[in-house]
Amino acid sequence: MTTPSKLGPVVLSLFGLPFLGFGLVAAYSFFQAPNQPLAARIGAATFASVFAIIGGGLIFGSCYGYTLQKKQAAREQAQPGSPWLWRKDWAAGRATGKNRASARGWWVAAVLLNMLFLPMTLGTLGRALQLHDPAYLLPAGLELLALLTTIGAIRATRRAQRFGQAYFELASLPFSPGGRVAGAIHLHLDSNTAHGRAHGMDLKLTCFRRVVTGSGDNRSSQQVPLWETSKNVPAAAFSPGPLDTAVPVEFQLPPDAFQTDHESLSDQVYWRLEASANMPGVDYHDEFELPVFRASASPTTSKSLAADTFPGDASPAGARPLVSFARSNTTIGELSDEVAEPARHRVVVEDSPAVLQFHFRAARNLGRTLLVVSLAAAVSALFYALLQQHQRHTPLFAYGVVGLLDFFLILAVVHTALTTTRITVQNGANGGRISWRHSILGIGRMRDSAISEVDSIVPLTGIQQASSSGSTQYSVRLKTKAGQNYTLIDEIESREEARWIVAQIEKRAGLRLNTQVEMNNSIYGPPPQPGAILSRR
Repeated sequence: MTTPSKLGPVVLSLFGLPFLGFGLVAAYSFFQAPNQPLAARIGAATFASVFAIIGGGLIFGSCYGYTLQKKQAAREQAQPGSPWLWRKDWAAGRATGKNRASARGWWVAAVLLNMLFLPMTLGTLGRALQLHDPAYLLPAGLELLALLTTIGAIRATRRAQRFGQAYFELASLPFSPGGRVAGAIHLHLDSNTAHGRAHGMDLKLTCFRRVVTGSGDNRSSQQVPLWETSKNVPAAAFSPGPLDTAVPVEFQLPPDAFQTDHESLSDQVYWRLEASANMPGVDYHDEFELPVFRASASPTTSKSLAADTFPGDASPAGARPLVSFARSNTTIGELSDEVAEPARHRVVVEDSPAVLQFHFRAARNLGRTLLVVSLAAAVSALFYALLQQHQRHTPLFAYGVVGLLDFFLILAVVHTALTTTRITVQNGANGGRISWRHSILGIGRMRDSAISEVDSIVPLTGIQQASSSGSTQYSVRLKTKAGQNYTLIDEIESREEARWIVAQIEKRAGLRLNTQVEMNNSIYGPPPQPGAILSRR
């Protein structure tokens, strides 16, 4: 349970006071500096004000956080055995979307970054033009980060304004393992937008574990996927109303699923519903955290959405219970006899009676490619500037660090932007073969394996850095009976695409169909087990 402590707010306030005092004094001193142009004084004062804002934010945040902790503790004490009633939105029968909070976070980051980097950029650009020294352009490049953050803030604000404060209305409270996640997403959609796209809305239900390790500068957070499934709701299923549009949601939960667990701040289990849709202008995307608990009593059913009358009882493809969900955290998904072709995928398929080929073009993940190329270009420019300024006795350590980072980024560019892959499956129960070729600008090596020597082909995912908007990457791995593992293709952004590719290869090769997604071995041991939360209350 939450235990309010005054020590934390006091420590944070004491930590923030020097920032607040230094920032205010420095801002005043810079603004009153004699013999300095007004623009330079304003820029320096703005830069110093960031420290005052950070200090003031720490003091305000610690006091406000303590107030919220006391309210949270009161809710927990009132319902000690019902953790699904500890959140205000859950207790009201809904899960609030994160778009509004995300937009506020984007704007806070954008304002602070621009206050830090814009004065520096304006100053260094002038020096670069005056002295014709490219080294002065490097600090100016930091403003690109602020500019990208500002663009993200504008898009997040447009999304929040356009779709309103979306929420997921819960058909029952809580959702229980072995039962159904059912309800409806309510958001603002005009009739033309709601029914103008045949693709409808993509939904993904994910269970993941967030593990925090280390402390201080070595503190890191990893997100370990435990289970997920997805489906598409066609636009024809949307229900326009006088105030908003309702999008029906229904998934089947595994009977041995892990439950929501926030007991330990360093090891938590979340259930998250993600919704996204292609819309004219700004696309829709939102996330909702769901209460999944193994309650002793029957879950409360919402009056407006009774589970036994909820439309769309047909379970989506890929929503079957997990095999050994609670006994092993190395698999995500299910055994399946059919995987539908995704509505959108990034692979070219050539199917003939004798051969099945998959062709993955270079730079197929445009966003990732642009990010890697931009980072490589920026670090390469920094390394070039260091080489140009060698007469200034730059430490060798700086050359080594920047050069090594540049080297790995260039390798990432080659892999992401220049590498193509072709996977070929040749027919034949006895003489069939699976071959794959990774090539860079047409240069590559062909590898193959007889189908009779293949043990399995599986989708694979791994641990990601924890992020509210980060995307999971999948790969396809071939395992031989001799114990060898080969990666056929990686950097697949869609789970359904990875499972569909595996299903097509295994069906053509005559292998046992298994599209269960595997996860790289976790080093954190098993996550909190089902029933652990209620037993601790």
